[in-house]
Amino acid sequence: MVVLKLVHILSIWLLLGIFAVSAALAFLAVHNLAYAIILSFLNIIGATFPPSESLVDAPNPFILSSVAIGLVGNLAFTILITTIFYQLLSKTSISEWAARQKLSKMKSHVVISPINMLSMELAKLLKSNKIPVVFIDESRRKVRRAIHSGFVAIAGDATNASTLAHARLGSALAFFALNDDDLKNVLATIAAKRTNAQCSVISRISRMDDVPKLERAGARRIILPEKAVGEELGNYIISKF
Repeated sequence: MVVLKLVHILSIWLLLGIFAVSAALAFLAVHNLAYAIILSFLNIIGATFPPSESLVDAPNPFILSSVAIGLVGNLAFTILITTIFYQLLSKTSISEWAARQKLSKMKSHVVISPINMLSMELAKLLKSNKIPVVFIDESRRKVRRAIHSGFVAIAGDATNASTLAHARLGSALAFFALNDDDLKNVLATIAAKRTNAQCSVISRISRMDDVPKLERAGARRIILPEKAVGEELGNYIISKF
């Protein structure tokens, strides 16, 4: 992704430089700025250049030079268009692009990581109460699935500060760390509090022995889903007898 962006930037600057030189040379030949700009543009995009073949002759070195430089510009233009289409086709779908547009304007939302059954149920509940949700998951497949389900989601590591910043954690209401792995939840909690000290962090835990670690990391609330389900089932049975 970084390499493609660099190629795009270099190609754009190269195109601008070539266009300026090509137009200047054409202007020296025809002494008409608008005509020179049109000729250079058509040459760079690969259209027939020039419309009048009589312009391309040995006594007219400026036009010949403009054509030659324009061919280099046409190569840069082709590379730019090809890489842009490659990026669109291989990395981004329309739904992912739309999700990124929503994310750029999002605030007072909840960030959840990763995408699993527990986090999806939580997200549905929040959505029904009109609270925006942003998912973070390392699996692009899960991210695409969440986006297709109507949520905003990004691919990345929730223990990474740049990923949390991309999820706009700085303007979020809360962060949920719902990994099965307690260590990942501890690291995600630490990263979240460093990114936004005012954000409420709710973390899942698998072992009660790890509660002190999460509390020191900054988790405001710690949940043990298995314990909660067990208590609810127990209370249900007791209420029947």
